Amino acid sequence: MADPRKHDWPVVAGVCAPLGRDAQALSALLDSWGAQVRVVAPGAGLGQLAAEETVSLLLLTDEALESSAAPLADSLREQPLWSDLPLILLSAQAGRGGTGAQWRFLRQFANLTVLGRPCAPNVLRAAFDAACRARAWQYTVRDQMQTLAAAAALLEQRVLERTAQLYAEVETRKRMESALNESRRLEAVGRLTAGVAHDFNNLLQVIQGSAAVLPLLTPGSERYSQTIDAIGRATTRAARLTHQLLAFGRRQSLNAEALDVAQQLEAMRELLQQSLRERIPLTLEVAPGLWHAKADPTQLEVALLNLTVNARDAMPKGGSVTIGARNVELPAAGMPEAVQDLNGDFVWLTVADTGAGMSPEVARQAFDPFFTTKPVGSGTGLGLSQVYGFAQQSGGTAWVESSESGTTVSILLPRSVSAASAAAPADTASLDGALNGVRVLMVEDDRAVADATKPMLEQLGCGVVLAASADEALRLPLEDIDIVFSDVIMPGSLDGVDLARELRDRHPERPVLLASGYVIAPERLQGLGVSVLPKPYSFEALRGALLRTLAQRVA
Repeated sequence: MADPRKHDWPVVAGVCAPLGRDAQALSALLDSWGAQVRVVAPGAGLGQLAAEETVSLLLLTDEALESSAAPLADSLREQPLWSDLPLILLSAQAGRGGTGAQWRFLRQFANLTVLGRPCAPNVLRAAFDAACRARAWQYTVRDQMQTLAAAAALLEQRVLERTAQLYAEVETRKRMESALNESRRLEAVGRLTAGVAHDFNNLLQVIQGSAAVLPLLTPGSERYSQTIDAIGRATTRAARLTHQLLAFGRRQSLNAEALDVAQQLEAMRELLQQSLRERIPLTLEVAPGLWHAKADPTQLEVALLNLTVNARDAMPKGGSVTIGARNVELPAAGMPEAVQDLNGDFVWLTVADTGAGMSPEVARQAFDPFFTTKPVGSGTGLGLSQVYGFAQQSGGTAWVESSESGTTVSILLPRSVSAASAAAPADTASLDGALNGVRVLMVEDDRAVADATKPMLEQLGCGVVLAASADEALRLPLEDIDIVFSDVIMPGSLDGVDLARELRDRHPERPVLLASGYVIAPERLQGLGVSVLPKPYSFEALRGALLRTLAQRVA
């Protein structure tokens, strides 16, 4: 260590020696060594001097220490972490060894050097130089700590600035992704609108053209029958189109029930094989102990038919289709991103073909409405969107995995905690006579629909009472009514679902059959125990729905 007098910081030495001329003699000696001397009286002043950061050391006599021990100790205890102020004590007791109590007293002052009194100047100078070197190191530590603190503050500031930049980048990215998603949604809506308009215009052209020709034909002639058949086929195709749209939009009314998937797959085996034709063999791989799923059996059948037809079209030169079913508990390793938000028990259905597969771009758009790679007239592009909408509305999901060796479409359906019903569907043909004399309250706000449906009911042998709204229906006497047949969306304070709820509370014995082409919130139907007949419905569909509803009441 260099001579303390050559440092760029001054050596400030505090002196406290209350007896005689000790203070003046010590001050003169320290001054000759280059120190700035500050003489202080015993007591609080000594404690205040010890608390000053610029003080390099304190030179005390034992009389000063004994009278100022408390304030000095308090100041030393309050020093910053880097500071350990050197003390030099001139003690007349040191030469005689002192008592144990005296040394215990002195040990409370940590950085203390005790010199015998009287003390030779060269001995005091050595202690002075050592104290200055110790204090110089402490100032170095202080400066380094300040530098580190400044660097830490700068680092923290830069971290905050970078964090703010990252937040800004994330927000910018979110806005860009939102704009991109909005653009894609508008593109999908545009494709959906164009597809609906195209398909419905074709169907309406068939209906309008047939209706224009029909009055010119002879009733009962072959041409007359062909025209009637054309109108029927067009309306059937239009109904299928709207049902696929509702499935994609998750606005169909699902009759979810505990479904034995293994039994349904086996029952559908022949139908699915027929849709594939003989040149494409079908294999069912159902894991043992397959759980029951909570799903609409009709919609599941439609979904599986759509997938098998798509698989057939992907293999014009032949191949094979495998339908698998197994249990899965989520979350599970190796599952795709599409199922990351799902938790619990699910039944995992897969339909795999050995066709040429899809490109990644095509696979990403496979579930979009009206997206199809088939030639014009070979498909609506709603098959896979129906599958996706059905799976989502059932509480699961669907996704596509494709490669050069084939395509696999997966459907997850939630596990049902209830046992599947083994009862076979009722044979409605044996209940034909049950509709003769049945009194039906028909609630329909659209007069044209009412005028078209009333003759169908009367043809089935039913007596019909009309009401234009749910409010009007509730004001009518219901004692002579056997079944309430109501539309869902109607003007007034109550719609069809509200009417069914009111009738369940007021007349729980009165069966209700709802009919609608669009249910705004299908979840409202849960727990009501009512059936929904999708619009448009055929004569046979109406007959079957009425018979099933009446049979449920009898049961």
